[in-house]
Amino acid sequence: MSTRLRRIGERWLPWTVAWLLLAFLFVPVLVVVPVALTAKDYLSLPTSGISLQHFASLADWRAGWLPSILTSLGIALASSVVATGVSAAFAIGAWVYAGRWPSILRIILLSPLIVPPIIYAVGMVRLWSKLSLLDSWLGVTVVHVILAMPLAILAIGASLSNLDPRLVQAARSLGARPATVFGKVILPNILPGTIAGAILAFIVSWDEITVTLFITSRRLVTLPRKIWTSIADAVDPALAAIATVMLVVTIVCLLLRMTVWERLAQRRS
Repeated sequence: MSTRLRRIGERWLPWTVAWLLLAFLFVPVLVVVPVALTAKDYLSLPTSGISLQHFASLADWRAGWLPSILTSLGIALASSVVATGVSAAFAIGAWVYAGRWPSILRIILLSPLIVPPIIYAVGMVRLWSKLSLLDSWLGVTVVHVILAMPLAILAIGASLSNLDPRLVQAARSLGARPATVFGKVILPNILPGTIAGAILAFIVSWDEITVTLFITSRRLVTLPRKIWTSIADAVDPALAAIATVMLVVTIVCLLLRMTVWERLAQRRS
């Protein structure tokens, strides 16, 4: 009997613990869905009926949610493109010309992961005030690029570590130009890491709040800043609505990743 119980425990205990941990992580997130459907002006469950008024407020330009969403989307896309391009150039250069200086530059570029955000924010306020970049698209985008580059460099560098340098040497020995070597040999091999780096850069820019609070004021309001302001003034049920929209978008992206991407991978294989 004890042997049977031990086998049952060894089989079901890990699954039970895993599901309990997942429930602990995701159940609080799912609570925002019914809260977003409340008809009241404060956070509560929809006891007196279901309403979509808080979702409608997201599309109201005067409420400020839609402008902040578009602002964050534009900055995140620009930051993702620039950070991925610069990170790919540095990662490839450090991979080709390995030595002391690429290692030193890598440590400098990865420093935003080490320095506390609050210290970094104070430094950026001092620098951006002298350059007249406070509360500007360019200033926020540059900061987001700097903060997103470390993750992009790590993702692209991981792909480069699996690339055999002899492939590049063989292409050069056959007379391929540098652009051909990059487009035909290097880029196809680091494409998964580059896509991952772009996604990570987008997420970093989309969620960044600490430094943005210091370098923006009233002219430029990103979505995290709008959420912060809404919480500071009064807890608006529109927060639950925007959380529900982001949750749905995340689930849709994951489903597309599981279906479309795997089908493309199967066709290529």
